[in-house]
Amino acid sequence: MINFYDKYRFISKSELARLADVSPRTFSRYLATRRHILDAMGISPKAQKLPPQAVRYICEDYCIDLPPELQDQKALNTSPLKDIIYDSWNQEQEYLSKRQH
Repeated sequence: MINFYDKYRFISKSELARLADVSPRTFSRYLATRRHILDAMGISPKAQKLPPQAVRYICEDYCIDLPPELQDQKALNTSPLKDIIYDSWNQEQEYLSKRQH
């Protein structure tokens, strides 16, 4: 999926863990392996919310698809891929809900 990153949106670590479908503890262990990169971005290990540049890096590195409501709405709505992105997200959510039952 294509993510249109909102350059002003901070996202919490717990929200990213939920989107990645892993526990917060597993996500914390993943972040620990990327500490040197996050340090270079000036991000504290204790930060609860991650700035946009870190969100972008993590989503691309961990293959996290952001839901449409967390993406840059202006870019998303003007994209010719808008319908494909929404359809893809909805199909993914249906698959995950069936898998959890």
